[in-house]
Amino acid sequence: MRRTIRILVLALVAAVPALAGAGVVQAAPPADRVPRDIPGKYLVIYRDGVTDAAQKTERLERARGFRSEQRYGRAVKGFAARLSAAQLSALRSDPDVALVAPDRAVRASDTVQILTGDASPTGVRRIEAATAAAVRGPSSVNVAVLDSGVDLGHPDLNVVDGANCVGAGPAQDENGHGTHVAGTIGAENDGSGLTGVAPGTRLFAVKVLDAAGNGSWSSIICGIDWVTATRSDGDPANDISVANMSLGGPGDPVQGCATTSDPMHRAICASTAAGVTYVVAAGNSGWDFDYAYAPDVPAAYPEVLTVTAVTDSDGKAGGVGGAPACRTAERDDVYASFSNFATTAAGQAHTVAAPGTCISSTWPAGGYAAISGTSMAAPHVAGAVALCLGEAAKAGPCSGLAPAQIIGRMRSDAQGHTAAVPAYGFGGDPVRPVSGRYYGYLAWVGIDATAPVVSGITPASGATGVSSSTSVTATFSEPMQREPTQAAFSLVRADGQPQAGSFSWSANTMTFRPSAPLAAGSSYTATITTDAADLAGNRLGAARTWSFKTLTTATAVPAATVISRGSARSGGAAQLGADDGAWYAVNSTASSTYTTDWYARVTGVPNSLLSLRVAYSGKNSRTCSQTVSLYRWSTASWVQLDARSVGTTEILVDKAAGGTLADYVSGSSGDGEVRVRIRCTL
Repeated sequence: MRRTIRILVLALVAAVPALAGAGVVQAAPPADRVPRDIPGKYLVIYRDGVTDAAQKTERLERARGFRSEQRYGRAVKGFAARLSAAQLSALRSDPDVALVAPDRAVRASDTVQILTGDASPTGVRRIEAATAAAVRGPSSVNVAVLDSGVDLGHPDLNVVDGANCVGAGPAQDENGHGTHVAGTIGAENDGSGLTGVAPGTRLFAVKVLDAAGNGSWSSIICGIDWVTATRSDGDPANDISVANMSLGGPGDPVQGCATTSDPMHRAICASTAAGVTYVVAAGNSGWDFDYAYAPDVPAAYPEVLTVTAVTDSDGKAGGVGGAPACRTAERDDVYASFSNFATTAAGQAHTVAAPGTCISSTWPAGGYAAISGTSMAAPHVAGAVALCLGEAAKAGPCSGLAPAQIIGRMRSDAQGHTAAVPAYGFGGDPVRPVSGRYYGYLAWVGIDATAPVVSGITPASGATGVSSSTSVTATFSEPMQREPTQAAFSLVRADGQPQAGSFSWSANTMTFRPSAPLAAGSSYTATITTDAADLAGNRLGAARTWSFKTLTTATAVPAATVISRGSARSGGAAQLGADDGAWYAVNSTASSTYTTDWYARVTGVPNSLLSLRVAYSGKNSRTCSQTVSLYRWSTASWVQLDARSVGTTEILVDKAAGGTLADYVSGSSGDGEVRVRIRCTL
């Protein structure tokens, strides 16, 4: 008979707790003044004698196996890096290192209190660019309003005279439309009047419509041409990044930029190529703006972000606000009856929605007024794009993106927030569609009272016995920007070796899958820094770090055998350690039952095992009833794992033990003995 036995042991090595000594007790500082260390990240500063800090850092990186994230060589000399405990100890012992200190988190405030006397309009609140008490800061980019001009003296606007394409003199508004658009984008938080989506943003008045609100393609192209020229005129202070066009009319069938014969489309193509993002109104005819044979332009141009209108009466989601005062036939949180929409895939690809009914904003002569239209919806999105590019001198998540990428970002943010918070949307959005009409998702600016947090993790912090094939997950309190959040994540082995892998997402949960199995019996630390950001650009409120330990897997083989019934024919315990053609043969008894009964003694098995598997391979010269059992030391009895009929064909038995595993190991701690019995009877 051929016999091989293997026992697979998954061992758990307990961690030894550190002991802390008593010291001087000090009063705890207020919570808002406690420094927030970034776990695992340190600042290393060299002594004055180090002449070439960059060279010194490169030598340390090669020798200690880390990579610096920042390097310094002027105010101070040194670097910032993520360091393991071993790397940290080695650097503190380096004679060239003057000090090592933890890196600490700082955070800028993205919102400001609304000053007494100011108010945030319902539309601004509905896209969550403001609350009743807080608004966003000014955008750090310039926004052009291509319209009827802007009231250049309005006290609630930070407006600059840009260009007058319909006559002589400054781009002063003689109609009111352009001033209203300007206020929705950036009316100031100055203690009187109303606030815009991006209060105090610098606006450039570009007059392309006359006092009656009429214009021509030539005047509009003049305005586009002026906006485009700012990108290359040598004066970076006037560079236009966003342009609002709440205007339009019928046009010719839309072609691509390379083949279009539409001069206004050509102008838009050139301007977007220069880096200007155009936000335009869908139109107020209640029809499809992307009708192939007679589209509305510029709404139908693929290069622009086209905005449909939603009715909102209370600045809140849920549809409980009642009818708006100025248009009582409309309904709260439903598409506006006058709004154009998309019907083609091409039109849908650059469409988003925003409030456009009974919108309160600035008006000429320092006044305020409420009017309706997709013209009023578009500037909500223009302000949102400006904030995405930058806010209060801080680069935003759209910084560095091309206009087409910004359009994609604004649409994906709107879709992502509606998916995460379905009640945020409106009747007519893709979740609650109207057959044959596409209004897009409601734009989302995302002012947050609190920063996003990590609400769940796996493996659990402090977990032991974790499978080497585990994935690491983090669940966030709200939708996150995926790329920066992935970049903010790291998984590092205890020896400082970072682990490579891939990411996937399910709603707000990020999953990291290591490229290769984790090392057995090793400790790992997962970290998410405050560089992780939500869809509005708000960074993680506090870095999250947790550690876990993988399983130690060991294969133990018999050290000896004991025959209870029968007699040894050849071989011994040494032949049971591998399936290599070597046999351990046992003769049966000579009685009519013809029984073999023997057991293997497997030593060096830890009492703290987490899993126990027995693998036995053998055959018999005659078919008999075979059982495989484990000895239970706590009850001095055999526990059967497997029973079957086995003959001349070799059979593998691979079974996991159940119950209290330590009962199968002799002793109560440390390593003990496991016994495996093989019995076969005719």
